[in-house]
Amino acid sequence: MKAATICNTALTTLFGVFFLPFRGLDPVWALVAVSFLTGALMVWIFGKVSNQEKIKETKDQVWGNLLAVHLFQNSMGVVLRSQVRVLRHTLVYMAYSFAPMLVMLVPVTLIIIQLNLHFSVRPLRPGERALVKAVVRDSSALQRPIALQAPVGIAVETPPVRIPSKKEIAWRIRAADSARRGAQTALHVDVRDDRSVVEKEIVIGGRWGAVSARRPGRGFLDAMLWPGEDPIPRASTFEAVEIVYPELPLTAFGWEIHWLVLFFVLSVLFGYLCKGFFGVTL
Repeated sequence: MKAATICNTALTTLFGVFFLPFRGLDPVWALVAVSFLTGALMVWIFGKVSNQEKIKETKDQVWGNLLAVHLFQNSMGVVLRSQVRVLRHTLVYMAYSFAPMLVMLVPVTLIIIQLNLHFSVRPLRPGERALVKAVVRDSSALQRPIALQAPVGIAVETPPVRIPSKKEIAWRIRAADSARRGAQTALHVDVRDDRSVVEKEIVIGGRWGAVSARRPGRGFLDAMLWPGEDPIPRASTFEAVEIVYPELPLTAFGWEIHWLVLFFVLSVLFGYLCKGFFGVTL
């Protein structure tokens, strides 16, 4: 678990520094920059890990048999044999590409986790409402008094709503109208019972940035997927505390698009454009 925390802290710091020049711009430009670097990284890794000679040879075989299908389309026997060879060489190409894809999966997954921290949701605006949800480890804990304590700048508008089937308790909060517009402020609320207290960060103001929607539990996977804050101690009553922020809108070419879709499209496009620079056969 300590390794996950160290990895998350290092990557979050690195991405935060990288995004500094883009903070005054539309977030789509920061995503374009990351997509370009990711595409270049994927192509470089593919070239280093894959057997380039075998891949080139296999692709030549595929194109040669496709050409045979075109040239001898009046000969059913030649066409069928060529199509079988195309299928066989395609499967061989996929086998040669499998190991590089597995290696690329590790850095790409870490990048996606960081992008989710920065682009999935946006900070609350002054006067805007949100839900605070706490997940308890044992549903019987919901029978005990559980309180949400908020600092000046955050108003708790509702009493707690308990959902035993989900082991959740929720409150509605509102960011104060007096919060400075345009300036990003990180405040903290406390979710507590008679046995433990969990602090959760709430980000108010600013256009976009690292916004931790969930403080995770001590599970390795949960900690890796939510890198914005340290995991909750295992002895705590609470397994996770979440803020339901509004989604961060991203617009590209006049269309609103999800950040993950735009990232994959751009990274693949940039990777294809970079293959000649790295001398890599895909």
